[in-house]
Amino acid sequence: MRGIRWLLAIALVVSKTGGAQSLDAARAGVVSVRDVDSLSVNDGGVRRFGARTPRLTLDQRRTIAPLASAAIPGAGQVLLGQSRSLAYLALEAVAWWRYATDIRERTAQEERYKDVARRVARAQFSSIAPDTEWVYYEQMRDYLESGQFSLSTTGPVQPETDPTTFNGSRWVLAQSTNASRADALAQYERTAVKPDFRWSWRNARLQYDIFTRYTAKRNDADRAATRDLLVIGANHVLSMVDAFATMRLQVRAEADGRTSIGARFAW
Repeated sequence: MRGIRWLLAIALVVSKTGGAQSLDAARAGVVSVRDVDSLSVNDGGVRRFGARTPRLTLDQRRTIAPLASAAIPGAGQVLLGQSRSLAYLALEAVAWWRYATDIRERTAQEERYKDVARRVARAQFSSIAPDTEWVYYEQMRDYLESGQFSLSTTGPVQPETDPTTFNGSRWVLAQSTNASRADALAQYERTAVKPDFRWSWRNARLQYDIFTRYTAKRNDADRAATRDLLVIGANHVLSMVDAFATMRLQVRAEADGRTSIGARFAW
């Protein structure tokens, strides 16, 4: 909410310096030469927040409009006196609100599936149950048991041989992708689950189903957050391109009374 209020406050301040474009030109999405006189100001200042600040000229607004829109969608349209600035600002605010909501949902689901894993699947193997990255919980979702890290409690590591467990599947993969047992064993030790992270869902299928649903909801929220960021990025780009195109177009009144549209590409 603080971000939305900040965004709207900036839009309000910018809008007071933006001036007004004629209705016909605003609908056409271009700046009319006839509006130059009404948008131009003298060297005087206007009091805002207890200080005197100079107003921007039309050329200055045209120059910074694309950059302003790239930073805050709709800001460039405000500088050019276009009412569609509100659409960009509204979309930005809604997209950021949705992103924050989806991130909170993802965090809530992560706390839930980690709690179930700690209380059920991991409780019998570790009293500490250290946390780790998301890929570990994906493995826990895909395999009912991690299997032992070593079948021997003393001496060299003896890999898990049950291929239905996660560690057993890592040993099968290591043997099939390495020419020597030493290399396979080294790969197994890097990828297999260590004792403190061991798990088992055996005789706990109901809790396993709950855990699986929480991980699915976490993934849904994560994908939604990614889509929100794509919408935000697209809104910035579209607003910038819109301001850039509008800045280059001009409506001119010809001597014979006709109206022409031209473009300026000075850099």
